[in-house]
Amino acid sequence: MTTSAITPVDNSTLLAEFSGGTSTDVSMMIGIGLVKDSEAVFFQYLGDEQTPSALMMPSGRPLTRLANVTLAGIDVADDIGEFKSTKLNLFLQSSQGRVVMLTSGLTTIWSQCVLNALMGLYHSYDLNTPFQLDSWKGTSKMRPCFAAVRIGSQKVSDQELYDMLTEARGDRDSVKVEQLCRNAVTQIREGLGVTEPVDVQVEPAVDPEAAELF
Repeated sequence: MTTSAITPVDNSTLLAEFSGGTSTDVSMMIGIGLVKDSEAVFFQYLGDEQTPSALMMPSGRPLTRLANVTLAGIDVADDIGEFKSTKLNLFLQSSQGRVVMLTSGLTTIWSQCVLNALMGLYHSYDLNTPFQLDSWKGTSKMRPCFAAVRIGSQKVSDQELYDMLTEARGDRDSVKVEQLCRNAVTQIREGLGVTEPVDVQVEPAVDPEAAELF
């Protein structure tokens, strides 16, 4: 899958699309938790010269759930932006066919949560199974973002990866955390039958450092 340009769209179109509304053939790139002091979790990138826009519900509350989505792709992007960041790029497809890309630091708590959940999907279900992705802000000083994948009311998780990530974080072994995340991405990509890297340009984003565990 190749994403060469992102076209800004009205937030209401995204909300309608992922809650079962009408389809619009527009790709979007979404950063996770870009503003620490904001309650918003998802921020739409609008281009090099514009500030990312928080995705909000019509009620004024932040969008926290992408419902009835399937995994369309996953990749790691290295040396991104001024700080040469390493990013997790997650491609999700709505029931109406729209694909959006979510991007976050590979070793952020949000990414660890997502990878743990997708490994659970890989082992216990099928990677083509529709699910809902819930994301929310933590309450600690750094306001880390968390995530959970659910199929119906069932939360999806992989206990083995969860335990290994917990141990690595407890040992403050950032190298091991990154390797575990990379290994998970590789396994999930293979499960999807993807062999070529994703060609995508991601703007640099400041992800919150997290002390909390998922």
